[in-house]
Amino acid sequence: MKNLGIYIHIPFCVKKCDYCDFISFSNRQDLVNEYIETLKQEIKNYKINKEEYIVSTIYFGGGTPSYIKSNYIIDILKIIKQKFNILENAEITIEVNPGTINMEKLKDYYNSGVNRLSFGLQSTNDNLLKLIGRIHNYSTSLERI
Repeated sequence: MKNLGIYIHIPFCVKKCDYCDFISFSNRQDLVNEYIETLKQEIKNYKINKEEYIVSTIYFGGGTPSYIKSNYIIDILKIIKQKFNILENAEITIEVNPGTINMEKLKDYYNSGVNRLSFGLQSTNDNLLKLIGRIHNYSTSLERI
């Protein structure tokens, strides 16, 4: 079998960071549901030979995937697991931001199969975080989790 990696782009965030070159939309919660429904339909419509490919990694990037409700991530993963042949110990990663993550979301991610976090901390210096346009500061980030 050939290894396959899946990247899911979640193009939403609270505020676009000053250094960000990725396609993302800040404070557009009004678009999230339509985007997720379209994404789920695209995954369902994807043609793949399950006997030829095995998924060894799934990566949720963005934007800030932890900006959206965790039930969206759960739903997407359910569809991927139904549609594709997933390696038993596949690495399933989600990017999280200290300003948009909480214990409830972390539990939901874990229970849905996420086994790796890409934590967008960037710096422990509050002045630098403000300078680059991050929505959090270091001290309050530690309190959230």
